[in-house]
Amino acid sequence: MAEQSFENHTHLPTHTAVAWLLALIALVLWVLPWFGYQTRDWAGLLLILTALQLGWISRVYTVRLQDRIIMLEVKVRAAELLTSGADAQLAKLSAKQIAALRFAGDDEFGALLERAARENMEPKAIKAAVKHWRADLHRT
Repeated sequence: MAEQSFENHTHLPTHTAVAWLLALIALVLWVLPWFGYQTRDWAGLLLILTALQLGWISRVYTVRLQDRIIMLEVKVRAAELLTSGADAQLAKLSAKQIAALRFAGDDEFGALLERAARENMEPKAIKAAVKHWRADLHRT
């Protein structure tokens, strides 16, 4: 992914546009039989595709939002638990690494953060290194 800048920062929700387009075409195909055209089978198929697309969008957006919230939660937690500047190690980690780090207990959080940043640990390895598991019971 290219680095974001003013020129390329605009988000284009392509999947949402596809869902709206499918729904619009389905609506047109559903209305056409009123004018003598036989299109209801295609309208039903497009409505099913629209529902699938919207379901996929819903799941992807929910997970992305939760990842952003987790990253913020871990950053706040790092600021509370660690000395000033020690939370800068978070900038070296990916979103998935940070999400894995959230399971570390308070007593091991700082050391695991430093190790994860130093060794560029995989998320699964970060989770495996947790000795005192801190459950996340609110994830969907």
